[in-house]
Amino acid sequence: MHPLLELEVPRTLLLPEADAPLPGAGALRAAGVAVVSVPDCGHNIMLDNPDAFARATAAALAPA
Repeated sequence: MHPLLELEVPRTLLLPEADAPLPGAGALRAAGVAVVSVPDCGHNIMLDNPDAFARATAAALAPA
């Protein structure tokens, strides 16, 4: 297993919605990584759709 998958901290992967389905997403989720698709963007999520990026980031950083 990749060392990053073993981290005991909250982790979130943001990816463009158009890239779904992400190969390996099931393994990431099984390791506790939240996989979040962001709409209307390319690979530069924070510039292509800053509002959606901000919402997804805020949700990832919100206390559980």
